[in-house]
Amino acid sequence: MAMAMASSLSGLLLLCLAASSSAQLSPRFYAMSCSRALAIIRRGVAAAVRSERRMGASLLRLHFHDCFVQGCDASVLLSDTATFTGEQGAAPISHPTLLPRGLA
Repeated sequence: MAMAMASSLSGLLLLCLAASSSAQLSPRFYAMSCSRALAIIRRGVAAAVRSERRMGASLLRLHFHDCFVQGCDASVLLSDTATFTGEQGAAPISHPTLLPRGLA
């Protein structure tokens, strides 16, 4: 049951990614450089969901807030430096549930 849920969530996440892409992007982008990328991602997401049941929803929310709100820029992946506070370490702006749990 959990594996089916993980598969469904990873499929939903991939569907959201595909829906938000533009015409220049291709689902086969990594076919030559990393032909197993999709399988690796699917396994990682499934393992994360198995260890923390809410992780699928957290990843979906993380993707939504990073992509659909102001465009995909992967800014949530930027780590802090001496002169820059990235989104990972920043205090929640408006609501504590907007913390990027999907990065855990």
